[in-house]
Amino acid sequence: MVLSKWSGWAVLGLSLAICGTTFAAQTATGVVFDDHNANGKRDDGEPGIAGVAVSNQDDVVVTDADGKYEIPITDDTIFFVVKPAGYRVPVNNDNLPRFYYIHKPQGSPHSYYPGVAPTGPLPESVDFPLIKVDEPDKFSVVVFADPQPETSQEVLYVRDDVVHQLVGTSAAFGITVGDIMFDDLGMYDMYNHIVGQIGIPFYNVIGNHDMNYDAEDDDNSDETFHRHFGPNYYSWDYGKVHFVAFDDVKWMGREAGHYVGELGEKQLQWLKNDLALVPMDRLVVLTMHIPLTTAGGHNLNDKDQVFELLKDRPKVLAVAGHTHFHEHNFLTAENGWHGHGVFHELVSGTVSGSWWSGPKDERGVPIADTRDGSPNGYSTLEFDGTDYVTSYHAGAGAPDDAMRIYPPGSTGRDSDARKTLLVNVFDCSSKCIVEFSLDGGDWVSMDRVIIKDPFVEAMLDGVMRSGKAWATAVECQHMWRYEFPEPPGRGTHVVTIRVVDHFGREYSRSKVF
Repeated sequence: MVLSKWSGWAVLGLSLAICGTTFAAQTATGVVFDDHNANGKRDDGEPGIAGVAVSNQDDVVVTDADGKYEIPITDDTIFFVVKPAGYRVPVNNDNLPRFYYIHKPQGSPHSYYPGVAPTGPLPESVDFPLIKVDEPDKFSVVVFADPQPETSQEVLYVRDDVVHQLVGTSAAFGITVGDIMFDDLGMYDMYNHIVGQIGIPFYNVIGNHDMNYDAEDDDNSDETFHRHFGPNYYSWDYGKVHFVAFDDVKWMGREAGHYVGELGEKQLQWLKNDLALVPMDRLVVLTMHIPLTTAGGHNLNDKDQVFELLKDRPKVLAVAGHTHFHEHNFLTAENGWHGHGVFHELVSGTVSGSWWSGPKDERGVPIADTRDGSPNGYSTLEFDGTDYVTSYHAGAGAPDDAMRIYPPGSTGRDSDARKTLLVNVFDCSSKCIVEFSLDGGDWVSMDRVIIKDPFVEAMLDGVMRSGKAWATAVECQHMWRYEFPEPPGRGTHVVTIRVVDHFGREYSRSKVF
């Protein structure tokens, strides 16, 4: 039996609650220590840290009073420290967090894109350094979804469209929620060098295009990801927030040639063990590639089991990518959520937009609006204790773009088009209030409609079509419309759109027509 220790005492009840049922023939031991000089090794006078969680992606144990841990392993195990609040973990030259140890004595199975080289015998002590820092409860996080470059030129689009505007950001760290690559895993190094220039740690989630497609089964589909980023699922703390990185892409094997959205029993058991050590008053943020559920029909097969593990927690946020559109979902019993309040899921618009398709701008970078008409870009999460707000930022040097306004007559010349005011409010949801004022007149409510954005429909499906053949426009969840009884009179007009979003923030934009 694996016992967790707290302040030197074996806590049998806790160990039973948080330990898995599969026991290995080997045991890894080590110390989680306070790395005073941040040199990555334990020097004299550097104490162990008590009460820190260590996991093998199944069991979760807690360090004793001296910072020591013991955990079962096999010859194919990645074990890691769960970074506690008030500490940081080392990063490499590309600002990738190094919080794990890979034990694969024979290395990864052969694959087209190499996995982990043989790691050799297990060291006598696998120690995890932590560096104490002033970690405020108020902080922000950058979220990249689907950078997904297919070529080295597209890696440079990532650099030119989003990385350059984030260099020097005050964000605490970044998270990429999958599809870091578009199948060519040989470009990870180039990509990581570029993103590393932002200057903050970047945690990474595996996506369907980050897998080894020549793997015979799901167990061996993450080997190249392991080599570059470490564990395919894990967790860490910052401030009063507990972050979880999922691997929710199950590769059905080389013969089947497809994947499904699923965590699987082992990962669900790990999640149960992981959450057992997280106080109930903390905000839990799930980060994943495939969403739990979307209006467009993307669903995680075992989302109900995830909901069951979280149902008693008052504050939960999920952040995903994969769909190449931007969407806020507020899940209720209708979606299978029977927990406290409403479960907020942010499906972020993507760095690559519609897979780097569309006409190129003056920089030679594709316009690449997402499939619902939102600009390609990235999200930010801003935390204040366990409260949060999210924001979406356009790439192309215009991070404050908030909406696209179609004045009457801009979408066609027939009488209906000349009566129609349409606006795509990129970061809005069904909970937003959208109004307009014409020429300084009274504010008038607009109606939410589920239709395709005319610009992106023309770009992906029509006269401006350019790029990836599978990139097609989809119905947008954040469009608003007003039908004038009669078209506005001849001459010049100003229409102003005012928005109150689901966080209560108010903003407006105007357009002359």
